[in-house]
Parts: sequence; structure tokens; C-alpha cells
Amino acid sequence: MTPPVLHTTRLTLRGPTPADLPGYAAFYAASDSTTGGYRGGRSAQEVEDILARDILHWHENGFGMFLLRRRDEDEVLGGTGLYHPKGWPSHELTWWLMPSERGSGLATEASRAVIDWAYTDLGWSVVETYIRDENAPARKLAARLGGTVARRIPFPDGITRDVFALPHEVSA
Repeated sequence: MTPPVLHTTRLTLRGPTPADLPGYAAFYAASDSTTGGYRGGRSAQEVEDILARDILHWHENGFGMFLLRRRDEDEVLGGTGLYHPKGWPSHELTWWLMPSERGSGLATEASRAVIDWAYTDLGWSVVETYIRDENAPARKLAARLGGTVARRIPFPDGITRDVFALPHEVSA
């Protein structure tokens, strides 16, 4: 599947391509995260593998990660999208931002566009995100998106997480 292009007030969201390797490399070089899929300190091969996985995910599932860019600019600011790791209970909304873009509202803006796309275009009955207990910034974003804890379950990696259900529309 060819990923759609989504637009928000400030952003263009599009699926990843092999040409996005420098953007992925820049993120993993700058990331200060020490846990989870977005931890920094990845090797060049690991970064290439992550990009290849994100591209393949679209073809296998019909949904995936979108890369965020300001309108009319080429620089990758981050990503948000829907991902379903093999062996995990279901899909989830996930996101990452360059450290310099955090706190700007871009993750909220992009996530709302992806949530709307999942409900409207994919016809999903629920969009969820999985959040570790110690991830306070993600919990704040889930709250801004109107998320509520739907359940708490152990995941295949041995970590128990809250599963937040995210509504289609959130009043401002």
C-alpha cells in the first residue's frame, strides 16, 4: 500500500521512504530516550533496519508510521503513526520527535490527524496507545488526546503497561 499524505495546520505527514535514512539517523543520534523502541545509541545497521521495518509495515498492514515535516520543508521533525508489533495484542498509536521539537505541540497535532485517519479512513472502532508507567511525557500526550486507561496488561517484552483508548474527537 502507498501511504496517504495527511495535512494539518503546520504539518505534512507522509510515509517513510529509503531517502529518509538521514532523518532516522539524526533522530537516533539525538534521542535521549534510554528505553523502548526509540532509545538512542543505535548502530547504523539498526537504524537502517528500523526504517526498513517501518516501510514494510505499510505494505503488510495498510497502516504505519508517518514522518512529520513542516509544510513546504524537507526536514524530518519526527514521526507518528499506527504500529502493530508482531506478537503484541493489537495496533497502537506511537510517536517520536526530535528533541528540539518537543513541547511544541507537534506530537499532539500530528497524533490527532492520525487518530482521525484511523477512525475515518480505516474504519477502526478504537485507537489505542501503550504507555509504560515511567513515561510521563507520553501520559501527558495521551491525556491531551482525550485518552483514558482501558486496561492494564503484561506485554510480550515482560513489561506491564496501561492501554489508553483514544477517542475520535477531542474538544479543545
